[in-house]
Amino acid sequence: MFHSHSSSSAESTPTALPPGTFVVHRRLGTIEGYRVDDAAGQEAYRFKGHFTLVGQKWSMFTPDGAEVADLARPPMHVHPTFTLSRPGRADVTIRKTGFAPVHETWAIEGDGGDDVEIHGDMLNHEFSFERAGATVGTTTRRWISITDAFAVQVDGLDPVLAIATAVGIDAIQHENNR
Repeated sequence: MFHSHSSSSAESTPTALPPGTFVVHRRLGTIEGYRVDDAAGQEAYRFKGHFTLVGQKWSMFTPDGAEVADLARPPMHVHPTFTLSRPGRADVTIRKTGFAPVHETWAIEGDGGDDVEIHGDMLNHEFSFERAGATVGTTTRRWISITDAFAVQVDGLDPVLAIATAVGIDAIQHENNR
């Protein structure tokens, strides 16, 4: 279970997070990117946003600058959709499948195994990743008191896939709230 943190610093990370947990901090604007810390509070990944003529794109890097993935959102898609590209792996599609006002559903397709369904309250970052009926990850803001930050915990799901998916969904929510 996540532990509350009382600091208001946007770069602070809660302590005593369980293994497999990452804290995602949104920078001032989604184009300025995201910083992802591991359970020990060390930077694990960072995202840099790019606006292109063919939509939006975020590049995911390790702290030493190695690019591990690209998350691209094509313009004018009926359903919000992203493509996650990683070297040496097949592309993965992340798309919104349900249009409920609060409890949305998304799907991750093409991960080389069973597809992953995402259910919950995307606006408040309270959702779960499910594969074949089993929860393989969660995202929460409940135990993180930092503004513009949320936690992603994985248990059976590739961390890069889970974090990139949560960042993509957050970018859509942030854009819709402007």
